[in-house]
Order: sequence, then C-alpha cells, then structure tokens
Amino acid sequence: MARNVYLNAAVEGDLDEVVLKRVLSTAGLEVLRVYGKRGKGHLKVNLPRYNIAAQYVPWAILVDLNNDAICAPLLISEWLPNRRENLLLRVAVPTVEAWLLADRQEMASFLRVSERRLPALPEDESNPKTTLINLARRSRNRAIFGDLVPPDGSTASQGPGYTTRLIEFATNFWNPERAANNAPSLMRSLNSLSQWQSGPIP
Repeated sequence: MARNVYLNAAVEGDLDEVVLKRVLSTAGLEVLRVYGKRGKGHLKVNLPRYNIAAQYVPWAILVDLNNDAICAPLLISEWLPNRRENLLLRVAVPTVEAWLLADRQEMASFLRVSERRLPALPEDESNPKTTLINLARRSRNRAIFGDLVPPDGSTASQGPGYTTRLIEFATNFWNPERAANNAPSLMRSLNSLSQWQSGPIP
C-alpha cells in the first residue's frame, strides 16, 4: 500500500516549479514548500544547505543540464558528491522544455501545429527552447504566436508570454507519463521518485 510522502523541493524558476510538481504528483508525492526560483547559480550555491536539511525532510531538486556537464550523472556527482539518502537531484536533459515537447500529442495540439513537426527525441535537440519557439512560428493560433515568438526587431530570446503559456500547458495539458516515453531523463526521474513510496532513494 502506497504511503503519503511529503517533501520540500527546489528549482531554477517558475516553469520548473510547475513541471516538478506535476512529476512529483505523478509519482504519488506531495510538496510542502518550493525553494530557489532564482536561477541555476543560486540553486547550486544553496545545494549544500538543502542536503543538510534533507536529514529532517525529504528533498527533490530539479535542474537543467544545459551545457554544464557532458551528462546528467556527471553533473550530479560534481554538484552533490555526498548526497544524503533523502535528497534527490534530478536533471532535465537538456532542459525542461524537452520534457514538455516529449508529450508530442498534447504539445502539437496546444501549439496548433502538425504533430509530425515535433522532434521524436526532444532530448537530442541542442536547444529545446529554440525548437519550441520555432514551432510556435508555424502556429495557426495568433495568440500562441504572439506569446511565444519574440517580436520582430526585438533582442529578446522569447515572446512576452513564453513562461505564462508554458505554465498553462504544463498545468493543464502535459502528461508526464506519456512524455517519459520520449524523454529518457524524465523516465529515470519518474522511476527514481516512485521508489520513494517504499523507502529512501537508493
């Protein structure tokens, strides 16, 4: 019989918070409080504090791989060589946008583009954020286009409603279990978190 597991979490930003909460909920876990949300550097600096706190309450931390290491296991070993058993550091390869793109059916519907245009293996994309924005350029929905795509002549890397729109997608449409079939790092995260139902993370 599954037990109730409550934990604290830490993430880079607002979108990551929604994504991690959905993943944790899918694994049958409940969040007490979310920390961080001030960027990757802030998260890394505070990781030792979270690791100490994990002796009292379990912690789950999500970070993007980006170009900080050649692979997720190397990043984890570099950032957290002495991890406590009640802290889990999970890495989105290469970013959480890849995890969102991995639910190809729902993302295609949300963006109003053909599903065949979405990458079959989004974790292989060098920059999933750029991939997502370029897909939005083809959207048949003017509001989606306007929110996700930077205005002509702008130096911005994303549209003005980028984060808000993706939070909407992650909250209301994204299915982590379905996405995991196309995103190995998400599948590993779900499998690891699910084991927390029966005891500490191995």
